[in-house]
Amino acid sequence: MSFDWKHLDTLDRLVVGSAGVALVASFLPWWGVTVGPLSVTVSAWSAGFTAWAGTLLLVVAGLLLLRRASVSLLPGKAGPSALIAGIAALGLLLVVIRWLTLPRYRGVDVGARYGIYVALLAGLVEVTAAVLKLRAGLETASRTEN
Repeated sequence: MSFDWKHLDTLDRLVVGSAGVALVASFLPWWGVTVGPLSVTVSAWSAGFTAWAGTLLLVVAGLLLLRRASVSLLPGKAGPSALIAGIAALGLLLVVIRWLTLPRYRGVDVGARYGIYVALLAGLVEVTAAVLKLRAGLETASRTEN
């Protein structure tokens, strides 16, 4: 089972690259509290289920794409592309839910930090590329049927 990065098209590379960025972003500060000189932040792994599960789903979608590419499945098949797009979309949804439900307090600097914004951007790029790949596969499949 050999893998060649050159066999991936641009959309596949965006999905895999975004999955890698999401993984790196999971270790960055997602939420934090600053009171005077003291500051405490947490990463995705400490920010709750929706944070770490969403990140894992984004990473799994990228790994599934790599697995699909390494076993040389036909690119026109919509099944694997639909699975990858669905997993990535669910991961992005969980990260968005975590972002929207972060606690906020008045009078104290509390809120989202840059890690969650990086993860949101990576998830958005990943889902967009996966959906575009899915649509391209469906269009190719419909042309070959006609």
